[in-house]
Amino acid sequence: MSVSQPETDGRIQSLLCPLIGNPDSIARHQDLRELGLTSMQMVNLMLSIEAEFDLTIPPSKLVPANFRSIESIESLLRELRH
Repeated sequence: MSVSQPETDGRIQSLLCPLIGNPDSIARHQDLRELGLTSMQMVNLMLSIEAEFDLTIPPSKLVPANFRSIESIESLLRELRH
């Protein structure tokens, strides 16, 4: 099932909200670490994404670059869905 970019954006932003606060002001390409996302929060984000999108992220894809921005997370999700 395909999910639209705005819907995916909203779902990712809802996962970020408890981690970094007001995600509505985050640009899709903005580095989440610059907004204060810690390594522990990044691990929590990875787990939340797996649960929210009902998928398993393979160990080879569990790298910071795939979770650096909303845009990079969406790219990872597109890759895992195909």
